[in-house]
Amino acid sequence: MQVKRTNRSSGYVQIPNTIARHGILSLEAVGLLTRLLSLPDGAGATVDRIAAQVSNGRRSVSKAMNELIEAGYVKRAKVQDPETGRWVTITTVTDTPEAPTDRFPAAGVASGRAVGASPIGRKTKSKKDITPPPSDAQDLAPLTPQSPEKGGEGEAAFLHKIDREMAREGRRILERLSLHKSLPLTDQEIARLAPKVVPWLREDYRSDEILKCLTAALPGPIDSVAGLISHRLKHFTPERSVRHQQTSKPVERVACEVCAVIFPLGHHGGVCRNCKDEMGRAASFLGV
Repeated sequence: MQVKRTNRSSGYVQIPNTIARHGILSLEAVGLLTRLLSLPDGAGATVDRIAAQVSNGRRSVSKAMNELIEAGYVKRAKVQDPETGRWVTITTVTDTPEAPTDRFPAAGVASGRAVGASPIGRKTKSKKDITPPPSDAQDLAPLTPQSPEKGGEGEAAFLHKIDREMAREGRRILERLSLHKSLPLTDQEIARLAPKVVPWLREDYRSDEILKCLTAALPGPIDSVAGLISHRLKHFTPERSVRHQQTSKPVERVACEVCAVIFPLGHHGGVCRNCKDEMGRAASFLGV
């Protein structure tokens, strides 16, 4: 997973008072947001990696991350690299969210929000881009899907499809869960609970890992199945299977030797096109 941030001060991180004095976020979430804003672009920011670097447990870090996602400070999406066809999770961190990112229906047409890498676009009457445009668009170029002019479908439409598919997958998981004789759920309860499955899907948990967490060690008489599932979706964390852990190895990407911008997956390194152009202009100016 790669981080792209909108706060680009170097050497230190500036925290607005709206974050430092936030009345809803927990202190753990405020601390995690401060850490994420201090990371350079391209730094790994998985819950497991952050938990390994701090004294807080993984559950505490995961809970804080979900708070930031719900509040709109963190956005995630799986994006397919147009050159290699491989998938990578893009995490966007901002200090000025415009809208929460975890508010969309469990089925049907998804809302106009976006998650993951910062979308580059203009606001329209029918649909708006909720992430502020980056100050240096070229930094995001290696991770941005092709635009319609280059034959791609555009990042906004691509992320819209990801949102809709995640919502559908959350509903499918709960529909399979309702087949359990002790956990029957109505269609209305499934529709209400499905959005709460999405944060686990963003963490790349598989459906079998989610179902195992929701069905493990059930209590005796269950007064409210929907209440039990809602509690576990909010406070529990699925365990990753051994096979999943073996296949979830981080993918290393090379950077430009001059400006350190991250190249797309499969790139062999060297100097990026922008730096080559700058070097060519400098050589032309000096008459070399």
